[in-house]
Amino acid sequence: MAALQGRTAIITGGGRGIGLHTAQLLAEQGCSVVLAARGETEIRAAAEAIHRTGGRALPVCCDVAVEREVRSLVDATVEQFGGINIVINNAGGVCRELLVDTSVEQWDHVLQSQVRGTFLVTRLALPHLLAAGWGRVLTVSSMAGKIGVARRVAYCTAKWGQIGFTEALDEELQGTGVRAHVVCPGPVATRMRAEGYPNEVPESLIQPETVARQIVSLITLPETAYIREVCIRTGLPTRYKDTS
Repeated sequence: MAALQGRTAIITGGGRGIGLHTAQLLAEQGCSVVLAARGETEIRAAAEAIHRTGGRALPVCCDVAVEREVRSLVDATVEQFGGINIVINNAGGVCRELLVDTSVEQWDHVLQSQVRGTFLVTRLALPHLLAAGWGRVLTVSSMAGKIGVARRVAYCTAKWGQIGFTEALDEELQGTGVRAHVVCPGPVATRMRAEGYPNEVPESLIQPETVARQIVSLITLPETAYIREVCIRTGLPTRYKDTS
């Protein structure tokens, strides 16, 4: 896709699952990709795999909830590739407890990794997108951000927050050349899902590459496209128009 040639993307949670598949697709389309995650081994391996296929990738070890580390991530991206055009907020944690059993530490971990992390990465990268005159902020929320799920109060709260974040941000960005989109997949065959549901058959779930393809499709939409949110329930996306 010519629209992505020469662009630079930061992908949080880029070492596996949805983040990794998205990074690979973007690299195939000519994007320079920055893989950010706390797991250094995973992102280094992912970057090396992209290099072997002729792509450009930079692994950066980063906790998205820590402002200092996010600043370093943004600085490293600009130093290596000269700017930033795309932010993909994909990192995040989960808590699988009843609310009465959820500790403050568990609550904070989920909200910080999902909501604070989305805020920090977007906030610190956004001036570079605006300066370029073209950019996309894509956040991976969940159907759990639209429908409550027992034992996922913290997770649902965070995912609802990401949808509200996107709605408000996209309003702020009108006319700038930068858009904000959110993807809300149902159950995806990722390691985090398998940890919570070890008896599920992965083939019965949405595959990470399906979500990645939808992310890339949204990134390449024209600025005037009347789509802000996409839900993926069964592997086929359901498009939702702007609420504005």
